[in-house]
Amino acid sequence: KIFCIDISLKGREQFIIPDKGKINMKLFGLSLILCAEVMHQSNSNVAAFTLSSSQRLSTFLWSTQIETETEDAFSAFADSLDEDNLFTEDEEAANASSTWQESLEKLLDPNTPAAKRQIMLSDLLNANDDIRSDVQNALKDRKIDSLLTPTGKKLQDGTRAVARQITTDIIPSIAEMASSNKAPTVPENLPNLVPKIGSRIFDAVSNQAKKNFETLQGDLANPSRIPERISKQTSDLATEAKNVFLETPEGLVGPSYTVVSPNTNGYEIREYEGYSVASTSMSKVGEPYSMDDITKGGAAFNALAAYLFGANDEGRVMDMTTPVTTTSVGEMRFFLEQNGVENYPQPLSPEGSFNEQGAVKVIEVPPARLAVSKFTGFVTEGEVSRQKDTLLSSLALDGVEVDTPHGTVVPHVIFQYNPPYTIPIVRRNEIAIPVRSEEDMVKTNLEREWQANKEEEPE
Repeated sequence: KIFCIDISLKGREQFIIPDKGKINMKLFGLSLILCAEVMHQSNSNVAAFTLSSSQRLSTFLWSTQIETETEDAFSAFADSLDEDNLFTEDEEAANASSTWQESLEKLLDPNTPAAKRQIMLSDLLNANDDIRSDVQNALKDRKIDSLLTPTGKKLQDGTRAVARQITTDIIPSIAEMASSNKAPTVPENLPNLVPKIGSRIFDAVSNQAKKNFETLQGDLANPSRIPERISKQTSDLATEAKNVFLETPEGLVGPSYTVVSPNTNGYEIREYEGYSVASTSMSKVGEPYSMDDITKGGAAFNALAAYLFGANDEGRVMDMTTPVTTTSVGEMRFFLEQNGVENYPQPLSPEGSFNEQGAVKVIEVPPARLAVSKFTGFVTEGEVSRQKDTLLSSLALDGVEVDTPHGTVVPHVIFQYNPPYTIPIVRRNEIAIPVRSEEDMVKTNLEREWQANKEEEPE
């Protein structure tokens, strides 16, 4: 009985295979069965000591004739443990170094399987001393930071970021507008811009209504497909509801990239493949643009959304994608999902010039290496400026060169991943700056060194 209690408290760590770092699930399971039988003979509660695969173990103990079929049942149960594959090698390594806060988060995650939950519970029991120490420090310092789970820390950081954006950017802007005696100004091109975008939205709505009518006709002709369609619509609605609280929305695709340098100093470096976008300009070349300009931003978003939803020469409806990209020169872009498509439909009114507000163009974004930093909350002009300064400082400290000519303004792009209804404190926003690869940096340094040596040579 003492041996059984020791197993229940120390958990699976006693059964790690030497030199492999893996858990011998067969040995662990057989030990549990032995303990369960001992405790059963002592009229104890077996269920309290079954830490994994509890349903099969319980079935084995109570529904089989232990006296006559013990050997066969032991073998079947042990073999089934090997088939579970509860943790991959990477997960095992992560679990070995995880904190009790991370284990608690996994335990409370509704998507965590029941068997893994029991293992997480075992880890928490083993971390009793760490939990007691962190609670004492939190009470002593009057701060709950050490008790927060990873998600709790993200929510705390998001709340602080939103509070800063509201007090530093949003409220002063509203106060300035309220105290100004000037009447609100209407952009001079707005009377021309609104009918143009309005007509495209009307085309998209008309096209969507046509598609819905065709769907209804198909349902009447083949009623057997109605349950499947309703099930899909219900699933889509459930996904949209979840996206209210998700940092990265589900069900949306984005451009492919590879992380070539992980996040170590507040940013990571990504290698993006080339991809296609629908793009429109929020301001003409030479005109200033601000992320706080809701009118221009909203008009650009509506123009691009209308194109995706059918305002194109084919009347094709395309899926919404993520992220929405805003460049430092005032362009807004929607990523276009390929799906084996070679040519995308052309936007309506192709006669509009690219720098004309509301004119949509399909363009190719070339491959690029970007340094990307995440931030949450609202995307205000002030927040973008702060995030850009911080990223540039980090790149300079790490010796990473920006891929832009010396003396010119460093360009940037803003990625916004979430729909407007996602709560601000969990939104995922990113600022990206083009950087040079190590090979390019070595080549540039050699060219500079060669040029310097050439200038020093006597004539």
